[in-house]
Amino acid sequence: MKYSKILLYIATLATCLLIGIAFGQDYLNGGYVSSSRANSDPGLSGMLQWLDQPVSSFPWYTASDAFYTQPYSYTTFSPYTEYYVPSGTPVVGGLISNPTKFNITQKTPTSVYYGAGVGLPYTQYASTVPSKTNDLWIQGATNWTQYVVSPVGTWLQLVAYAPVEGPAGFYEMIQTNTTSSKYKTYQFSQGYNTMNFNADQVGRHMLYFVVNSQPSNLVIVDVFAKDMPIMPSSNNVPQEALGFVEGRVYNEKNGEGVASAEMTLDYNPTGIMTDAIGNYQLKVLPAQHRIGAQSSGYGVIPSTVTVYRNQTTKLDLKAVRKLN
Repeated sequence: MKYSKILLYIATLATCLLIGIAFGQDYLNGGYVSSSRANSDPGLSGMLQWLDQPVSSFPWYTASDAFYTQPYSYTTFSPYTEYYVPSGTPVVGGLISNPTKFNITQKTPTSVYYGAGVGLPYTQYASTVPSKTNDLWIQGATNWTQYVVSPVGTWLQLVAYAPVEGPAGFYEMIQTNTTSSKYKTYQFSQGYNTMNFNADQVGRHMLYFVVNSQPSNLVIVDVFAKDMPIMPSSNNVPQEALGFVEGRVYNEKNGEGVASAEMTLDYNPTGIMTDAIGNYQLKVLPAQHRIGAQSSGYGVIPSTVTVYRNQTTKLDLKAVRKLN
């Protein structure tokens, strides 16, 4: 009976989504399902009310696959950079990594943001929201949110609150030019749980869970292909949104620094040169990068590193003198 009810939730939600799309209310174009829906279950009713709120509208929207796969610039993602990172815990055969207990006293958010962009101080949210509801959030460096735009291939940290422990049905609906759904059961602890989600497919990802026959709110992740600049200008990218790679290019034989070698990023020249003793520093967008250098007298062995937002990654590169 319990799982029949869960399946009914999924069927109802999927029907609402597909009806909205059929009548031209495509979520990716800022549309939303009519508020005329009614349901006696308070959990499902609350979830559907969340869907009634308009979310970000993309004026360049088209119904073709190109909308999802064409590369977008950094400005599309910049309001949400605190919510995604370039790597995370591997997800093996599931939708998310296995949930673990989360101690919120060590990582309390400053504010929480709902799908329509409305924010509340966390202290106000905690004092007004009932503690008996299932809640799902995307955790950022300082805030939580229920809506994010992220580049494909990045990782997001989810935080789920469950009033009781037990098996949780976790659901993912994916909207591209078609709509599909996924489901898997996980074990949730009572209280806060944390898990990773890999945004490995372009499209709109709608996530929620069900514990004790009660659905959580929905979170939405819009995932687009990225076209990030090789070397972002500090004039148009906030300093805290960047990562840093620094180190030394040195002669493999004697350890001496290689001066005036031009650094390369993802096989592209950067115009940044090593100093007199071979030291360098690069400012880059958070992601996995291939770092190398070019020198008239040396061949430099490149290396791949993962760069994180507002952190410095150390990387020394070996150089081998070229034969005349």
